[in-house]
Amino acid sequence: MKAIIGISGRQFHVQDGDIIEIFRVNHKKGEQFSIQDISAIEKDGVLIVDKASLKNYSVLVEVVDEKKGEKIHVFKKKKKTGYHRKIGHRDYISVIKIIGIQTTDATS
Repeated sequence: MKAIIGISGRQFHVQDGDIIEIFRVNHKKGEQFSIQDISAIEKDGVLIVDKASLKNYSVLVEVVDEKKGEKIHVFKKKKKTGYHRKIGHRDYISVIKIIGIQTTDATS
């Protein structure tokens, strides 16, 4: 079973066992939580996009690691005035593992 989920302002195409990097979530390393923001599910070759049917599904994930992302450098400069400024930035990243796609409805 595969799903398209929305988390941290982005969408991901996931299935059981996938490991993805997202912007930091409010869960500690080793914690499990579920995601209900699901756009579509592929089950047995059938694509489910009906919002009423998708409310019965959730994706269970576990936080595997927390780290910092790649450093981004921003350099601003104006010619002839001597103005220049260099700024660096690193995002905090959570590495999560997809444990499974669950359903709460027995008929699905």
